[in-house]
Amino acid sequence: MLDILIRNAKVVDGSGGPGYAADIAIAEGRIAEIGRLEGATAGEVIDAQGLVAAPGLIDMHSHSDSTLPINPLAESKVRQGVTTEVIGMCGSSTAPISEAQRAEHLRSAGSAGAILGWAWSSFGEYLDRLRAKGLAVNVVPLAGQGTIRNKVMGHTAAAPTPDQVAAMQAEVAQAMDEGAWGISTGLIYPPGSYATTAEIVDLAKVAAPRGGFYFSHIRGEGPTLLAALAEAITIGQEAGLPVQVAHYKAYGKSNWPKSAVGLEMLDEARRRGIDITPDMYPYVASSTGLAALLPGWAHEGGAQALLARLADPATRAKIRQEVLDDMDPAEGEAEWEGTVISRCVKAPAYEGKHIAQLATEKSLAPVDAVLAIVAETEADASMIRFKMSEENLRAQLRYGQMMIGSDGYSLASYGPLGEGKPHPRNYGTFPRVLARYVREQGVLSLEEAIHRMSGLPAAKLGLAQRGLLRPGCWADVVLLDPATVQDRATFAEPHQYPAGIPYVLVNGRVVIAGGYHRGVLPGQVLQAP
Repeated sequence: MLDILIRNAKVVDGSGGPGYAADIAIAEGRIAEIGRLEGATAGEVIDAQGLVAAPGLIDMHSHSDSTLPINPLAESKVRQGVTTEVIGMCGSSTAPISEAQRAEHLRSAGSAGAILGWAWSSFGEYLDRLRAKGLAVNVVPLAGQGTIRNKVMGHTAAAPTPDQVAAMQAEVAQAMDEGAWGISTGLIYPPGSYATTAEIVDLAKVAAPRGGFYFSHIRGEGPTLLAALAEAITIGQEAGLPVQVAHYKAYGKSNWPKSAVGLEMLDEARRRGIDITPDMYPYVASSTGLAALLPGWAHEGGAQALLARLADPATRAKIRQEVLDDMDPAEGEAEWEGTVISRCVKAPAYEGKHIAQLATEKSLAPVDAVLAIVAETEADASMIRFKMSEENLRAQLRYGQMMIGSDGYSLASYGPLGEGKPHPRNYGTFPRVLARYVREQGVLSLEEAIHRMSGLPAAKLGLAQRGLLRPGCWADVVLLDPATVQDRATFAEPHQYPAGIPYVLVNGRVVIAGGYHRGVLPGQVLQAP
């Protein structure tokens, strides 16, 4: 007898090919057969009449490494149909860490961070924590270059000595030997941003012979977008490893024309044999820490050093001017109306308000309101910024190598992960593609959209037995209603699960059934091929 039999589905198999009517038989975690299975019986039969069966979706850019140990149910992701998350992004992974890093994390921890505990040192110990706790989804873990640099050198802008380079290389080697799939960088975030191209190449050369990947939040997505893309291409070429460009965008109205040019650069690099591809999320707003608006040098030494600089009038004036100098001339003061505080544990009354509004309430200029909030919250406030073009977004979705990454966390509508007003991408990225850009606007066909979210990223990662609905593949399966699938999370009310995705299976077990989470944890820490 089969474990699960899905009857009467329209199978969209992740290859990009047309859908077809079939049943899906599942046994021992894998797809046993696909076809008209009239006489088959199973322990559980799911009637998928009117539903599309697709491969489990792969989130190519996720920060859930810091939330899965808190709530392994992965509520906001698995309910979107996500069955695999690539974690440890933007140069900031939860491991490996030093005692000093652990102390700093615990010092600045909110309610969620306190639960996380940071009770590990090595990358392997962190992965053991995930396995012991259990997972509702599969994970592909990366080691963060910024985290490793901080462990070896501290939060300094200094150039590494040869011994420090060797120590960072040893950390990369150990992390990969313990389960990392490669390294990530966040080259606008200190201390990773202090690294030169050559320093990153030195680390990537350690990852490459181990089959590693280089995932990068590149060094700039606004005025420096094209130079930052050129750097990512150079790193891939010199180190000899595949590159993934994170959350591709042209940031700021003055830079919108650069989006198409950047995609042409990626095409040209691939023609030269460099394996470089991008991912994106389907929103015109981004999200990061409010302190990211401040210049990189102001962050050297960590959060306490930043706060000390803000407390010094002369240094604060210098920071203020550099923030103003970095504003988009095409937007001017209107830029502050498009900058919204999203999470602010130390001052929750600020959440959902834009900087211009808060500046009025504080009787300050907007830039001074930003500095005041950074100081008041000890650099622990997040923002959402509406800085991208809808036209660019559609053009990027049409780009044949574009994958989808939420740039979000696995959250929940309850408990500490349900606090604040985070970006709705945490709950809505994948159904938004299917609802807005497939059903409503026709930017992509259903088959192509599913391919971009399953088969294409699986091929990039080398996941030969995932990303497709084929006999022998792991049974990561999503059943969705193409007529009703819909993201429901908004910027005002972000903690809302999507509609139209009644069933999600991970490794052959039903995690979501009839829209309810069964509480099972069949996910795995995936091993690199």
